[in-house]
Amino acid sequence: MAFKPVKARPYGEAKAVVARLFEEAGGVPAVMEMLELSRTRVYALADPDSSNDISYTRVAKLTEATGATAAAKDLAFLAGGIFMPLDRDDDDNWLTLAGEASRRHARNIAALMDSLSETERSPGVIDQEEAREILEVLDQQLSVLARQRAKLARIAAGEPDTASETKS
Repeated sequence: MAFKPVKARPYGEAKAVVARLFEEAGGVPAVMEMLELSRTRVYALADPDSSNDISYTRVAKLTEATGATAAAKDLAFLAGGIFMPLDRDDDDNWLTLAGEASRRHARNIAALMDSLSETERSPGVIDQEEAREILEVLDQQLSVLARQRAKLARIAAGEPDTASETKS
């Protein structure tokens, strides 16, 4: 059962990051078990109307146990950078990565152009909500580029490329 919050949480805000962390960690039941907390307490930690905050120790525990990346991405941004996991994905082949990168790039450009159109909320400029929407699309595009970089780094380090498309 995935964590599906009811209340809107603007992309990038702390409670939105916690909600994504819980979803990536397997949902409320999994988080309840790992952190030994009640359902009410878990929901309160991600509730934008609640003053309850999750501790760094708990965030680290969920991240380590599940491989969830939401908190790492947010902290990297706060530190002035970006975080993109570089785990090996066995189905990454060059054609798949190139196609996915192209589609994500097109979505990013389309979102940017749409936000600047005369029919949008703030014609000619990007407002705060539009920026959050575009950031979400851009983060998806950057994750594909990070996977491409990781694949190239493995090959440069002498690891064999397991994708059949490159073994012609």
